Amino acid sequence: MTKKELDRLTEIEKRVKEIAVEFGLLTTDIIFEVVPAQRVLEGMSYMFPVNFSHWTFGRDYDKNRTIYEHTGHGIPYEQVWNFDVPRAFLVETNPFALNAMIVAHVYGHVDFFLGSRYSQHGRSMSYVAEEARNAATRFAKYEEKYDRVSVEKIIDAGMSVMWHQNPDPFFEEQDEEETRERLLDLEHAKLERFNDMKSEFKKPETRQEIEKIERHLERLSLKTPPEPTYDLIKYIATKSPKPLRPWMVDILTVLRNQARALNPNMRTKMLNEGWATYWHVKIMRRLFEEGVLTPEEHGVFSDFHAGVTRESKTSFNWYRIGLALLEDIEERWNKGRFGRDYDEERNHAERLSWDTRAQLGRQKIFEVRSYYTDRMAVEEFLTDDFIHEQQLYIWLTVTDGKDIIYVIGEDNPEIIRQEIKSMMTTYGTPIIRVKDGNYDGNNHLYLEHVFNGYELDQRYLSATLANILHLWGRKVYLETVIDGKDKLVSCEWEKKQIKIKIN
Repeated sequence: MTKKELDRLTEIEKRVKEIAVEFGLLTTDIIFEVVPAQRVLEGMSYMFPVNFSHWTFGRDYDKNRTIYEHTGHGIPYEQVWNFDVPRAFLVETNPFALNAMIVAHVYGHVDFFLGSRYSQHGRSMSYVAEEARNAATRFAKYEEKYDRVSVEKIIDAGMSVMWHQNPDPFFEEQDEEETRERLLDLEHAKLERFNDMKSEFKKPETRQEIEKIERHLERLSLKTPPEPTYDLIKYIATKSPKPLRPWMVDILTVLRNQARALNPNMRTKMLNEGWATYWHVKIMRRLFEEGVLTPEEHGVFSDFHAGVTRESKTSFNWYRIGLALLEDIEERWNKGRFGRDYDEERNHAERLSWDTRAQLGRQKIFEVRSYYTDRMAVEEFLTDDFIHEQQLYIWLTVTDGKDIIYVIGEDNPEIIRQEIKSMMTTYGTPIIRVKDGNYDGNNHLYLEHVFNGYELDQRYLSATLANILHLWGRKVYLETVIDGKDKLVSCEWEKKQIKIKIN
């Protein structure tokens, strides 16, 4: 990018901010950096602008770089981080009109970061950017002191469980003793009810009932955790009988914080990308109307926008579906196509022509931006009509000579909705919780897979249990479903070898 182009882009960025404010978007100062493709590849691979070193990051970097160098593709047009001061990368080799579009797109993202309660929650831990930079230095020192292999084993193990968090992104794990006290109070209250109830309403007091509560009280006073916990990495870091050394706990804590900061972004990816795309269209249209960008640049913008929102039968295009869903919501609420009267109307022609001129569309999509996750939006707004209009079907490929033909494998809207909701619940991370950290009274770790219809991928099951065993140091159990049957998988050291058993 020449200095003249950079100066022009700087002026356009100022105008984009003004237009964004006119549209009612939340704005703040944004750090834009025009960088070579390599810098973007690093940001893609390392999750943050600067992060600690790990072989998986290097692997991803080499893979992404190879794709880019041989095809010219494989990197995002932009990267933007949800920090207190948002930071965005623009690729210096992008066409000028594309970088102008990206600036507008970033302003859409930043409004989402500032307005979404989920993004706000992630930003409340935005110190992770500084922590990641500092961790890079600390972890390098750990490698010098304790050797690289030892450090990487801890990082490997931590990364295999870092995403296993409570399904509720706002849930904060209580201190174990506080949780125990709360549960003990509930059990004591059950005993007190026997004495508080008036005699004419009192149930027969049986010794068995009282003894059952007393046994539960005794178990609660010793059980760890007192109730199942989903925060695997925190529980292991604080309760491992190995025990873990301070530098190991430091590594696990950094990984946990990064997962907690990034998790809200994962839960709103469709809405976030759709929102940014929605607004880059509106803002770019204004720039062309005002003559800030040329007709020739309009052609470049149109080509790249079409590429971003291209229909795909083999993958879920977050930009396309997010944009289409927001536009559909806006149109429905502008025309009053919501509420009991509309929902109860069964005449197809009446529904097609329904228009109360409510003009509540813009207000509604801002509400969706502020309070919805992707899953919530799918549950409420992914109508049968929308699924059919967007052809959000499960497609199968059939080979016809040299040609690949796509055929519909499933088009039932209810099944499609359920599949998409399942995908957006944990984004591929199974729900695992710690049921007992002192199983059999031997400090064995007992994990439970909360089965949701999808069995664990056995390619990863054994490796992940081995990683947990490395952190825990004692036998690890996992209660799960394999081939449709309840199974208990155990992982332990046997003659210096890791032994996996399925019962």
